Amino acid sequence: MLAVNLQERIARVRYRIYNYPRISNTTDISRLAVTVHIEAQNMSFIYQKVNELLEKQETFALATIVDYKGSVPRRLAKMIVTKELKTYGTIGGGCVEGQVAEEAALMLREGQKGIVIKTYDLVEEEAGGVGMNCGGKIDVAIEVVEPEPRLIIAGSGHIAYAIAKLAQMLGFEIIVIDAMAKKEKFPEARLVISDFVETSMPTVHASENSYIVIVTRHKDDMPALKAALKTRASYIGLIGSKRRVLQAFQILLKEGVTPQQLERINAPVGLDIGAETPDEIALSIMAEITQRRRLGSNKAAEPKKVKSESIHALSRESETPKQSVT
Repeated sequence: MLAVNLQERIARVRYRIYNYPRISNTTDISRLAVTVHIEAQNMSFIYQKVNELLEKQETFALATIVDYKGSVPRRLAKMIVTKELKTYGTIGGGCVEGQVAEEAALMLREGQKGIVIKTYDLVEEEAGGVGMNCGGKIDVAIEVVEPEPRLIIAGSGHIAYAIAKLAQMLGFEIIVIDAMAKKEKFPEARLVISDFVETSMPTVHASENSYIVIVTRHKDDMPALKAALKTRASYIGLIGSKRRVLQAFQILLKEGVTPQQLERINAPVGLDIGAETPDEIALSIMAEITQRRRLGSNKAAEPKKVKSESIHALSRESETPKQSVT
């Protein structure tokens, strides 16, 4: 989505320099070349900031001028807008930039997705514009950019391996943390940290777009849970029997963890599908994570099968004799 090759973009802009209809002499070309160089630097900054925000698992909006007519302050420009109305880059300043930022931040706060394209008339408000006197128009694409969902797997055993394989198929960015973890065992993972979970979890950005699954050895459950509860992850899952889970919860309560904090933990982890093998357990876990991601925490997963009442109703309807029309 954002993998735009900067060199290609610069090349297209340079093409515009030498094919720009208003250029009549080398002085104009030199001036425009300086402008393009500045624009290229600005674009480089924007893409660096995009990567930085994605690494932090932040959702943001990217405003891009995609077309223009007449006199406008900027023709090739991008601007990043956060939910808090913080901006990086510029699309020309003035009232139009403020209006685009407001609309982008509103999209983020309302949880909108995708791209909208809006036209802004750069004329005074009395003439139906945004309060500028440039006289031209710009079309701005406002795109909500979401990072890939991040799955943090604490543990490196058979179940962790199966989870990583399935999570890759579902489009998750995968991070594995375990003192025994080996990169060659988890080729699907973007990052494998061979260290203790309690030490390394704080170094990994775990935002609301992150999901943590704890499939560690029994002795590592408590440190992993404590570290996970300090993150902003929208999902924390712990493998184990109900007896093992309740024992862990009892210890945490005695150490000052509140019941509200414990309610964040999905344990025993996974949907009950009768799973037994590591692959089946991984399926039950990723099904629960997908449910949380798509439906939220307040809606349970249910079979999509047509209910028997509907089938019987159809049967009765088909058995009803049809009256002939004379």
